[in-house]
Amino acid sequence: MKILACADLHGRPERIARVRALVAEHAPAVVLLPGDLTHAGYGEEALDLLGALPVPVFAVAGNMDGPRALAEIAGRGSLAGTTPVEIGGVLFGGPHVASPCDVLVTHEPPAGTLDVARSGRHIGTRAVLDLVRQVRPRVLACGHVHEAGGVARLDDTLVVNCTMGDGTTGGALIELTADGATAQLL
Repeated sequence: MKILACADLHGRPERIARVRALVAEHAPAVVLLPGDLTHAGYGEEALDLLGALPVPVFAVAGNMDGPRALAEIAGRGSLAGTTPVEIGGVLFGGPHVASPCDVLVTHEPPAGTLDVARSGRHIGTRAVLDLVRQVRPRVLACGHVHEAGGVARLDDTLVVNCTMGDGTTGGALIELTADGATAQLL
């Protein structure tokens, strides 16, 4: 299964357009939006991606998503529940999932992995680290730390910080196969 993951759009028109172009170019089976679709009430046009793409879209809220964004994400394409959502035999879970899933989507990265801020401090969260160890996903898609976009391993989980916030990275393309998972930044 091919998955497009793009975090930290912050409502910027060029990033919204990039997501649309990447969907057209790569024809993913699913699109993941790991938070900060909008920016404190601005750029709510990004919320149109929740229902306007020709594939299922799953999103989680980020720290910059305002009340309208939270409501839209909760109403369309949310992974806010405790039960994973299945698409094509692949289980997707969000930050509150309580059982194993193949793909976990959170806004923040796990503490210690793809989480070094410009200040040099690790700003990932212990809660995400604990969740990864609890549900043991094949892939974790996250964002939040703009300067830490990349792909890394945490135990058996492929961690993909698919931020668009650094101005140079355009999200990530994740490939799930029977043999494993790979990802490349776009």
